[in-house]
Amino acid sequence: MLRSRCLGALALGVLSSLGCGPVEYLNQVSSRAATALLLAQQQGARRYAPYEYAKAAEYYHKAREEAGYSSYQAAIDYGRKCEELASKAQALSRERSAPRAAGSAPAEAK
Repeated sequence: MLRSRCLGALALGVLSSLGCGPVEYLNQVSSRAATALLLAQQQGARRYAPYEYAKAAEYYHKAREEAGYSSYQAAIDYGRKCEELASKAQALSRERSAPRAAGSAPAEAK
């Protein structure tokens, strides 16, 4: 009797932990990373931060690929990298496009 309860509790624990990967993937990749990448694109990151934007886009595609193989932890990690780089691309885009928007030339390095 005790053995069957222990096995039942173990099975319940395993089944509940299996559901966390896809949920976290949806939150990280499909929501946060995709939104950050879209915002970076809208702010002109392809022009003002091409390296960061391209790398973020590749991390996003790799995250989706890993999820296709049910490698959710790897997909989540790539999604976090995508979000970080897309945020950096957004900041660089704002910084680099600001002097042009104000009508002044960027300061030259001495």
